This record gives sequence, structure tokens and C-alpha cells, in this order.
Amino acid sequence: MFGIYLPVDEGYFLHFQGLLYSLKDLLDVEHKVIIVDIGLSVRNTEILYKHFKWLNFEILKIDWTSDDKKTYRFKVKAIELMLNSSFDYTMLLDSKNHLKSKLSFIISLLEKSPVLIQDISPYLEKDWTHNTALEFMGVSENEKILNSNQYQSNNPVFDRLKSIDIMKDIVKYGMNDTALCPIGSSKSFEGDSRHRQDQSVISVVLKLHGVKPTYELYSNYHNTIHT
Repeated sequence: MFGIYLPVDEGYFLHFQGLLYSLKDLLDVEHKVIIVDIGLSVRNTEILYKHFKWLNFEILKIDWTSDDKKTYRFKVKAIELMLNSSFDYTMLLDSKNHLKSKLSFIISLLEKSPVLIQDISPYLEKDWTHNTALEFMGVSENEKILNSNQYQSNNPVFDRLKSIDIMKDIVKYGMNDTALCPIGSSKSFEGDSRHRQDQSVISVVLKLHGVKPTYELYSNYHNTIHT
């Protein structure tokens, strides 16, 4: 069984519909689509049930408490991996992704690697990841990792049985605020905000486990819809 986790809120719902339509002719093995509701409106939900009846999906609602709202939304990918025990294969797709390959082809790629991931050349790990996160994950002096291209987090695919230890480490760091959103982290690394480092967590953990990026275009990002 192939599980496809799709987190979305109201702000990304327009793009998200493009992602759903991209799935239509590519779901050629037994599968389940889990739409992870991190802030959909009632109207959004109505559209899903009315216009996407052809899709085998369920909506998983995550209710954030006032205490965890600031950081818990960053933990969605780790939470998704914690919930995937019933699937043989698990794909995590962000709202602006489009699927480009049939699931059977994606499964064939997993014969060569326990995880499929793409990198974002020329963005280096050391330039993208906050120092506190690097230190917490034990790679602040690992020149090989620091000077490698960071891996994307918008479309990883896991062979569950082959990647159990990898997923455990992603959850370990992906649920910890020190690695995920260290104090002072922001895109400019200024101020006291807590910019998300979930991509960095996935990227570093996969490198620690020796996972290399794939250059097969099984999905792509930034299929932006302008109105």
C-alpha cells in the first residue's frame, strides 16, 4: 500500500488543487491519500468532497493548541512519518508540488535507495541550516555534509521497511525545537523568531544515513497558479 501525505491550509488551497489533479492518472497501485488539514476552511473541505470524489482520500485534522501553534506546524512532516506504519511506501508532498511519475515507477526507483530525495543545487547545507540545528544534530564540524547541496523536503519518498531507522531519526530531530526551530533562527538569522528547519532535519539525517539524491523527476515544485 502506498500512502501519500499532503499537508495544506487555506492559504495554499488554490495551488493544492493543482497538486490533486496531477495525481489523477498516476495512482496505478493500491494507495491512500491523506490530506493533512493544518488550517482548511469549511469551504475548502466542501470543495474537496464535491470535486475530488474520484480520489481515494481522507482528511486528517490536526488541531493546534495555543501553546504549540508557533512550532507545531513545523513538525507536520515528522508527525506524518509517525503515522505511516500501515503503508509499505510513504510520500510527503507539499501543496505546490505536482506528481510527474506513476507510483509503480516510483516504487521501482526505491529498489536502488531506501529514500528518494532531490537536492537544491547550489544551496549548501552550511548556508541554509542554522548553526544551533547543525550542532544539535552533531554535524557542525562535518565538512562533507556542510559543503554538500541541501536536500529538498517537499517530496521525499520512503520505503518503510528499508528506512525505519532513518524515519526514527527524522522524528527524533523533527519533533525537537532545538533542531527544528532554534531560538533566533529566521531566514535572515536575525531577531528572536523561530524559522523552520524541517528541511534541514530531513537533509542532514538522510546524509548521515548515506542516502544520495536522485535526479529522476518523479515530482516537481513551484507549480504556481496566479489569479
